Amino acid sequence: MTSEADRRRQPRFKVSVPVQLSSGEHVFRGVLKDLCRDAALVGIKDGLDMGSAVSLILQLPGTGGPLQIGGKVVRVAAGEPGTLDVAILFDHVTSAAETRIDFFIALQAG
Repeated sequence: MTSEADRRRQPRFKVSVPVQLSSGEHVFRGVLKDLCRDAALVGIKDGLDMGSAVSLILQLPGTGGPLQIGGKVVRVAAGEPGTLDVAILFDHVTSAAETRIDFFIALQAG
């Protein structure tokens, strides 16, 4: 049996950064809990459905202005009390955004 960590293509780094998710007309404020080059885990108070297309707007400290990245909800699970953890697989990442994510991860890794 393959563990979730084994299925990940990129290493993830724990963070705590405010983010905004939008899906259609709905906007959700949350906290980025972990990040890798191709996915993110976000804690939100309201729910999103599996498969929902989302736009994630985040400001990664030390990397310049806000990033907007498109993706799809691939997992929704109970998070901290009163929140949901939403896993998002990125599907619209520019090379400039990838570079900024890589730089942010390098800063976190030390």
